[in-house]
Amino acid sequence: MRSMLNKVFSLSFLVFFAISINGYSQGEIDKQDKVFFRNERSWSGSLNSNGWGVNYRYAKRLSAFSSIVFDVDLASIRHPKEVKSQSPYKGGWGRSYVFGKTNEAFSLRAGTGYQKELFSKFDQGGISVRFFAGGGLSLALLKPVYYQKVTGYNSTTMELTYEASLFDPDYMQSAYDILDRESFFMGINESKFIPGVFARSGLCFEYSSEDRLIHALEGGLQLEGFLKKLPILAIDDNRQLFLTLFVTYRFGKVIDAKGQK
Repeated sequence: MRSMLNKVFSLSFLVFFAISINGYSQGEIDKQDKVFFRNERSWSGSLNSNGWGVNYRYAKRLSAFSSIVFDVDLASIRHPKEVKSQSPYKGGWGRSYVFGKTNEAFSLRAGTGYQKELFSKFDQGGISVRFFAGGGLSLALLKPVYYQKVTGYNSTTMELTYEASLFDPDYMQSAYDILDRESFFMGINESKFIPGVFARSGLCFEYSSEDRLIHALEGGLQLEGFLKKLPILAIDDNRQLFLTLFVTYRFGKVIDAKGQK
């Protein structure tokens, strides 16, 4: 968890440093034709303190400085105690895996919210600052993780024998009991779903030099909860409530709401 937080904070620093450098270019006269009735369509990729995510957003203008937003997300969910390993038998050529992991967890989210422009961008190369907040429904997808469990040694072929298996805490006591991880797609038909809800808020720094394009960096906080604990690791300390930090790069385009172009 600490290493992921450090990565997020480091990325946040680089992001906002880049924004501040870009801000020195403010003051250049903007001669572009402005879109005043502004709706927005955008996509984003994010680094979260417990994984990664992608997002689609549609923002519908309410007034000159505010919009209602509609979001759809797909994000991974990591347990804070996950540590990646590789098989000692593969010499670095095997698939990486997390020892003790029982399920890959993903969250599909759909929600709505509010976006308010706090500081406007008047000059070409300037930065606008927006506050956003919202929430909605989540659906956790849990896909079982299969391993190649070592079952013995074949003296004829001089190779270890193995079988596909879910994580077995009674048998798999160390990495030497695992030859490799099976394909991600094995067990996908055994996936389970757990419903939940989420809420988030943050700041958006939009810095595109073109009026009809969107280039923005966002940062904020999200709280997500599910009806029961997500069994990600074969331990008792699994969670149903996740508080995460996120840093996002967003890109898209402005739609003329008057002409829907």
